[in-house]
Amino acid sequence: MLTRRAGCAFPNARASVRSRAMSLRALAEPEYHRLAARLAVLEMNTLFARAVLERDAPGRVLADANGAVYVIHGYGMSLLFGGTPNDEVLAEVTATPRADAEWLQVSGAWAPHFEKLAFVEKHTRVNFTFSEAAFRGRRPRAHGQRIVRVGHAAFAMAGSVVPRAFWRAAGDFVTRGAGYAVMIGEAMASLAFSAFVTPNQLEIGIETLPEYRGRGLAALACAALVDHCLARGVEPVWACRLDNTASHRLAESLGFAPTRRLPYFRVPSTEARECPPRDRPPRNLRRRGRGETGPFSASVDLTGAPERKS
Repeated sequence: MLTRRAGCAFPNARASVRSRAMSLRALAEPEYHRLAARLAVLEMNTLFARAVLERDAPGRVLADANGAVYVIHGYGMSLLFGGTPNDEVLAEVTATPRADAEWLQVSGAWAPHFEKLAFVEKHTRVNFTFSEAAFRGRRPRAHGQRIVRVGHAAFAMAGSVVPRAFWRAAGDFVTRGAGYAVMIGEAMASLAFSAFVTPNQLEIGIETLPEYRGRGLAALACAALVDHCLARGVEPVWACRLDNTASHRLAESLGFAPTRRLPYFRVPSTEARECPPRDRPPRNLRRRGRGETGPFSASVDLTGAPERKS
């Protein structure tokens, strides 16, 4: 649900942020590694932030002198954790220039501060736990569909939820990641791939071409990727918004169970906040932006309506 604001006060707040010294400092990439241990203790799925810290994915990292860390993934997701909540960092995070809306996770102490902001949409993100036994009992079976492992070809797949949005280079994806596609003729109709990987975890990303949605192909592609994980002793990872019931159903059909609910905020584009017309939501909020559903998918098979990760 969009919350309208009276007037256009926020651009003045952005001006005040620009007029004073910034609390958040952009870190150089060689500094990223020192934050990994702090990220590891958070009790939530933070694989996208870890991918940025390990420089597997494009992104930026900012921090203040009191320990607050703001990790921005190039796909349109972010994480704010650590430090002591304060108005300066809050203003700088919300005023950070962004052309599209951003999906923001925060550690517990920051959540009440974002909940008070009228221009930020409030959501809940659900983390799931995988059960191999449940997967074995429910695994979907192909009925004539051809499912293959793909490499470089996956990097060229059309769509927004595709490997090139999560990996710096095709070679990195082929070497360290994995992808399985349901083929219809010569077309990769549905692709399940590793959006983020660690030595013992893999978060699933999915894209289904529009003309092949609604056929259950995403479940088949995901099942093949889960098989890949199990054969290598790697835990498959799933997360999505609470209101994404289609993603919940798909997750549960593959042996995932919801285990944790977390605050999740959709911070609008800074362009959209420049006094949009009052009779309609800002352009960037009417779009189905990046980072909306889960795992990462624009597929009707996964999300019901064709929206993307959250």
